[in-house]
Amino acid sequence: MTDSSSIPNRTPKGATAVVKFHASLNVSDLATAVEFYTALLGAGPVKAYPDYAKFEVDSPPLVLSLKPKRACAGGPLNHLGLRVVTVDQLRAIQERVKAVGARVGQQDDVKCCYAHQTKIWVTDPDQTMWEVYVLHDDVPDWGEKDKKLKLLAPPFQALGVWGTVRRAWRNAFGKRATTADGAAALAEHTGPGQARPLEIQNSKSEV
Repeated sequence: MTDSSSIPNRTPKGATAVVKFHASLNVSDLATAVEFYTALLGAGPVKAYPDYAKFEVDSPPLVLSLKPKRACAGGPLNHLGLRVVTVDQLRAIQERVKAVGARVGQQDDVKCCYAHQTKIWVTDPDQTMWEVYVLHDDVPDWGEKDKKLKLLAPPFQALGVWGTVRRAWRNAFGKRATTADGAAALAEHTGPGQARPLEIQNSKSEV
């Protein structure tokens, strides 16, 4: 288990000089998830709070954030994204996705997830949420939780009215896949002699 008191809670120097893929996951137990991803990635988080953790990986270029909250419909994915280097790069992407008819929500000069950012939110044709952002600086607290409209309006704009309603409905009432469902699906796609994924046993950790 990672000792959060020894973590600087700062983005490593030079990390923002390259474009990195970004994934954000909802996790049922943050401490257990941090322990697992530390083992998987071979490095501990660069930010660790009771309500958030972030990993910065150089190879492959990855920003992975973990949020302790109920998994959304479809699994633990919160959103995917790209961290770009400059606002000009961000605006170029914004114009490209607008040109193909994608819904875009723009968010300038915002503080959230322990960071000061400029970003856009956009959904793909299947309503997977993407965040494209520039990191200006780290901040010592989560951010502008008191400005819910400022934080929530751009993602809602990217989803659209019906997309927002569908996502809220599915997250509240949609069926969750069970371990048995996963085993049944795996059995359909694997036969005798085929390699099967490594089984990982979860162990609860004390914070």
